[in-house]
Amino acid sequence: MFLFQPGTGNKSPISIAGDARGVLCLHGLTGTPFEVRPLAEALGAAGYSVEVPRLAGHGGSLRELAATHWTDWFASAEAAMEDLRRRVGGRPIGVVGFSMGGLLALRLARQFPERVAAQVIMAAPLRLRPFQMRSVRALSMLPVDFRSYPFMCIPKLKGSDISDPDMREANPSLPAFPISAVTSLFDLMNQVRADLPSVRTPTLVIHGRRDHTVPMEDSLELTGSLGSDVIERLWLERSFHVVTLDVERGAVSNAVAGFFARQLAGMAVADAGKLPRP
Repeated sequence: MFLFQPGTGNKSPISIAGDARGVLCLHGLTGTPFEVRPLAEALGAAGYSVEVPRLAGHGGSLRELAATHWTDWFASAEAAMEDLRRRVGGRPIGVVGFSMGGLLALRLARQFPERVAAQVIMAAPLRLRPFQMRSVRALSMLPVDFRSYPFMCIPKLKGSDISDPDMREANPSLPAFPISAVTSLFDLMNQVRADLPSVRTPTLVIHGRRDHTVPMEDSLELTGSLGSDVIERLWLERSFHVVTLDVERGAVSNAVAGFFARQLAGMAVADAGKLPRP
């Protein structure tokens, strides 16, 4: 029923053993750990302990995703954070969030500031384009429980928003956004926007200038609203929405690794050989 069919890339959760610098990576709505796998592997090669969960409702069917709420996605992220912190001896960690995962990362930083030492937020949707918001809100007003009708959804007519054709073809994300998941995403967006002035975690914000999914204005609003004293920016000239898989993914990995090298430097002194393995 969809023009776009999911790819066959590896959508399994990822755990990489490393030193006492822990990094949690969170994928986006309808996505899987595949979206952040190149970044996770680059961080692992640099010595970090890395955890990438598959968020609740993701990696399966539209029905499974439609049955979840943003609080379920957040619970998955929080549980993975605690698992990773146990692996690195209870130390604060770095969190990377792509798209919806960026909203979850911001929420973690707001709820647990003592546990998140630094964060990287990539193409997080603080707001979608007005016509998109109006259309979904109008649908959500209908007397229908959209969780019971997962095929009432917004199809991805051209697939994932990635300019690299090989990565676009391999990405195993769902072919559509269930209406119930999108309305829950809107609730999460509202919560996170209210949180921003209270988020004081050092932050790197990344966005592709050719993003067709989340407006660049969202990242500009993010950098202007955060309460952090440390805010760095990386605007990618050639990338679409999924910057972690697109043509400048190497620059993304280098920027993230460099940012965490500065922000998590004090944790690298622990003996990695004494840390528990995943």
